Amino acid sequence: MLAAGSLAVPASPLHARSCPRVGAVRTVAGVRYECRRRGRSLAWTRATVRTGRAATTAYAPPSVAGGPVDACRLPDRSAERLRFGNLHAGFPPLTHNLGLGGSFTVALIPVDFSDLPGEPQPLRRVADQMRLFTDWWAMVSGGAARFDWRVHDGWVRIPGRSTDYAIARSGADDTRIADAALAAADPVFDFSGVSVVYFMLPAGQKILGESVQGFRHTRYRFDTAEGPIENYALPGAFFDAPNRTYWSYWAHETGHMFPMPDLYLQSEQWGLSRSSPVPGGPFSGFDLMSNQDGPSRTLSTWLRFLQGWLRDEQVWCAPEGPLAARVVLVPVDSSLPGTKAAMLPIGETTMVVVESRRPNPRFDCDSPNRSGAIVYLVDSTLGTGEGQLQLVAPSGRGLVFPTSCATPQQLDAVMVPGDTVVAGGVTVRVEASGTYDVVTITR
Repeated sequence: MLAAGSLAVPASPLHARSCPRVGAVRTVAGVRYECRRRGRSLAWTRATVRTGRAATTAYAPPSVAGGPVDACRLPDRSAERLRFGNLHAGFPPLTHNLGLGGSFTVALIPVDFSDLPGEPQPLRRVADQMRLFTDWWAMVSGGAARFDWRVHDGWVRIPGRSTDYAIARSGADDTRIADAALAAADPVFDFSGVSVVYFMLPAGQKILGESVQGFRHTRYRFDTAEGPIENYALPGAFFDAPNRTYWSYWAHETGHMFPMPDLYLQSEQWGLSRSSPVPGGPFSGFDLMSNQDGPSRTLSTWLRFLQGWLRDEQVWCAPEGPLAARVVLVPVDSSLPGTKAAMLPIGETTMVVVESRRPNPRFDCDSPNRSGAIVYLVDSTLGTGEGQLQLVAPSGRGLVFPTSCATPQQLDAVMVPGDTVVAGGVTVRVEASGTYDVVTITR
């Protein structure tokens, strides 16, 4: 993993501690906190920085011309790619399964059991989730990935008792419920042209603790009358908990079908170990492929660049040699034209990336997801579940508790005007923030 200075992450000095009254303000170590209500108690919360200058910041091209964009296409040197060729961590991207985009049909099939019957009108429970899924992919792909739903309006009964199919944890090895569900649905559902099947279980079920899914790259295949199904997923009780959503689970698993890697550390799943000072891994919750539960349910510019969804003209790939540049960054989820990523290679397989973030209330949850820039390191020798992306936070920042995310503590990494970080010999300072983020980059 890349080194970015010390990885010891202190607790944020004031965030989440009790405070005296709503609206009280306090500044500690240059960070402004406000007293806000959190459930039935009051707690200090890092304040969002707003300035008049930031609101009127205009777009301008980078002050220094970028180098060839191909220099930022890090080659994939991950063990996953070399051994299996399943999920891409660098260039060239893999094009099996869903490839780099297109139009896809995704099926939704409710399934139940004689001892676990489904409730009336099951689609009412997920109609909004289906819209969020479709709209999210249109946003992050810039329209390159389009999904149409084909739904079964009612329940498909799986033979046997529900307890015969109980699965406690997420995985791809146990295909019993998928095989049985597809076999039961085949006589009553048209699978022609379907790329992905999502199932749903009756409300309140307990037989599936987390989820179960299978993909083309895990060698899943079920032959229906209309053709093979090679991608499926089924959310369990984990995703029925408050502040968790089906759409973000569906979107995360669909990401693997393109096929994108997991950005979290698989070694930390289910609390088996704690190998990173940031719970879940060094990119915290700032990419849906790092944590589908938030706080920032979007795709990083690195993954968009890898998929071809970030066009060359939207990438400023730094030229070689000493550098002093001013770059105005368009927020990653904005449709405005201009530069969305500043990328600075620091080795054959390593790079510094700077991008602009804005919370999206339709998809995201809140703190520490606020407006500003983030800086991170990319290491294309690290594959899925190995912590390929590593956030670089300003000095003194620590872990904070999101107030409406179903996540562990998150790294307080969003940079606002006046914040500076150094990563891989590159210094990044945020000068202004509003419609765009303005950064100065020196090397």
